[in-house]
Amino acid sequence: MRYINLIDVLDSIPRDEHERLQGLNDGLIPMDIEARKAFINNGNRHWRPIKEYMEVASNRKCWFTESMNPGFPNEVEHFRPKLRKVSDDNVVIHWYWFLAFNPINYRLVAKFPNSLNINPDTGLTGGKHDYFNLLADSEHVDDLNLIGTERPVLLDPCVESDTQLLNFSPDGRPVLAANMQGNEEAGFRVDTSNLRLNLDYPTFNAGREEIYNDIQSWVGRGDAAEGNELALSFVQDHLRELVTPAAQYSSAALCYLRCFRDRQWVEDLIY
Repeated sequence: MRYINLIDVLDSIPRDEHERLQGLNDGLIPMDIEARKAFINNGNRHWRPIKEYMEVASNRKCWFTESMNPGFPNEVEHFRPKLRKVSDDNVVIHWYWFLAFNPINYRLVAKFPNSLNINPDTGLTGGKHDYFNLLADSEHVDDLNLIGTERPVLLDPCVESDTQLLNFSPDGRPVLAANMQGNEEAGFRVDTSNLRLNLDYPTFNAGREEIYNDIQSWVGRGDAAEGNELALSFVQDHLRELVTPAAQYSSAALCYLRCFRDRQWVEDLIY
């Protein structure tokens, strides 16, 4: 999960698009509950045009998994669910209707992390769907100005400290960062995000494992090339492509490359 600077994304969206969405948001205020639900349910055509600006920010990669998913369109996901969620006894748990047409709540997501699927390795059903739980010491708010007081369980690619909670094992699985070992809250957030965002679905794990094997192979070639400046430069250029922010699974690639930083030529490449 690469950090996405949401301010930069918002700045890239033309002013007339912001004004159009603001007008839609303002139009929700006088509506009754049923009218709001109906209008938001049919809102895809209104927020879909924002997707092109979101894709530029990540080279079309899903913001959560960093997968490119060729042949499958990304979706504009509402990080805080746009529709009303109630408990079994009809008590409202949360309803972020006031963020339905506000791009600060938009995240670019591949279809798979956003939909319910059974992980064949664990047998558990993952996928974000309408999940949006908060940590125990936090409460859902109904005011845009108070959003910053919430503490979501799910990792948010637009919060840099959240993206730093993830490392990756050589077999491609997302794991808690080494410097956060023993932090129960961080571990819970990573485990829940792995499930609810399908971060550790076998397809994604296999892609990251392939990158680990590729890096390991190229580091071996780099070791053999030491003393040959031209050959070593060729190896470094290849590794540099794998960790560039635009590359698929680049945060995993950077994590893997750091495993070999005992080599000075790798350390030079990273920094």
